[in-house]
Amino acid sequence: MRNLRFRAGFLVAPLVAAGLVVAPASASAAPTAVTDLDCGVFACSWVFSKSTTKLLSEGASAARACKNIPSPGNAACAIAIGALVITAKKARSEGKCAKITWTKTPPPPVGTWWPSVEGGGRCK
Repeated sequence: MRNLRFRAGFLVAPLVAAGLVVAPASASAAPTAVTDLDCGVFACSWVFSKSTTKLLSEGASAARACKNIPSPGNAACAIAIGALVITAKKARSEGKCAKITWTKTPPPPVGTWWPSVEGGGRCK
């Protein structure tokens, strides 16, 4: 059971981060935080906007959300969020966007995800 919770922390972390930065938009609000979702045969990826990448690079609110996940999953969440924050800081310093890619096969909890930097046309 503990191993399942640990894996759940890694799987939930990108969704926690996305949920914290994607707030309901009012009529005068900026466009959605996730600028581009793309799914292929084996993997999907989210490219965050530059403004959301800035929020992710600050990381404080996302890290606080991990405390709501039961142990040891909260530690896994913190490690995963840490990797996302470091990637977002790198992307921000280069004027690019943060991206999360995850595998569709094998399905969770066996599948995996990883953050990276996106500087192409999907970064807005």
